[in-house]
Amino acid sequence: MGSTGATRGRRGAAALALGLTAGLALWGSLGCATAAPEPGAWERVVPGRVWPPPPERARIGYLGQIRSAEDLGRNKGWLARFVDGVFGEESMSLVKPLSVARSPDGLLAVTDPGVPTVHFFDLQRREYRWLDEEVASLLGSPVGVAVDERRHVYVTDSVRRRVFVFDDQRRLVGEFGEDLLQRPTGIALDPSRKRIHVVDTLACQVLSFDRSGRLLGRFGSCGSGPGQLHGPTYIAVTPDGTIAVSDSMNFRVQTFLPDGTPLASFGRVGDSAGTFARPKGLASDAQGRLYVVDGAFDNVQIFDPAGRLLLAFGGPGNGPGEFNLPVGVFMDTTDTIWVADSFHQCLQAFRLLEE
Repeated sequence: MGSTGATRGRRGAAALALGLTAGLALWGSLGCATAAPEPGAWERVVPGRVWPPPPERARIGYLGQIRSAEDLGRNKGWLARFVDGVFGEESMSLVKPLSVARSPDGLLAVTDPGVPTVHFFDLQRREYRWLDEEVASLLGSPVGVAVDERRHVYVTDSVRRRVFVFDDQRRLVGEFGEDLLQRPTGIALDPSRKRIHVVDTLACQVLSFDRSGRLLGRFGSCGSGPGQLHGPTYIAVTPDGTIAVSDSMNFRVQTFLPDGTPLASFGRVGDSAGTFARPKGLASDAQGRLYVVDGAFDNVQIFDPAGRLLLAFGGPGNGPGEFNLPVGVFMDTTDTIWVADSFHQCLQAFRLLEE
């Protein structure tokens, strides 16, 4: 979308605050800061940064940001920093984070085509690493990322037209899709079925692989009808196996059964609550609710499994919890929502506040 669409989207961000009262009832029935926070601050909700604002009961709370290793709360002395610098382990800040995913035990992986590289944040050990120069040289433009329970990190590369697989020691352990993918972008795992779903933006398709990289099937075609896609980007799998796809140039989200059969869709182009201007990242929580990033609205909209709007959080700006062209989103097992805020060059973290 050009500058006109982005302007409309930012104007419409204010309108998204309207019409959410009914969404909150349905829920009940079912910017990076300019200064880095103190270490560990992103682990607790920042007072006053919640959505919806009072007097409504808060559903989403802002935790903080991760821009580099320093935000993990592990500060090194000058000698350690000198040694790291000599041996190439000095901390690197995020440049253009696009996608984020986290393993059940705390390994956070972030794709960054601005370098290009993949960042590895170990939240349990408070450690940070990135791909070494030799491995990173294989990358052209890393886009999507997923992490399984073995800490294997799956990275789509839209230029190399394949999926790279790394272990948690940053070693390349596999790759697949070279002769099948035209422009791979979003990627999501279906743990119960041991499947890997990859969005091919150029082919307007989703391809499904097993963990060895063997193609199991594909669905979708170019168009605007049910089951058709136009410029799809990101993908998520709900707990029951439903596949949700950001059908970006059709300004909607489409859902599919695990076998690729079209199920439903919601959204349309617009600048009001529940509509889209630039839908990108997708995530699902344990209740099957879908979190949709809109890069023009600079927010995240939350929908119930039936596609009804529940709430929106974020907004344009440079303050805590505000975005500038957010892209990827991921919900982890601790109910933490991670958003890749590309122009603010950081991850922002939020907490789902449930009773």
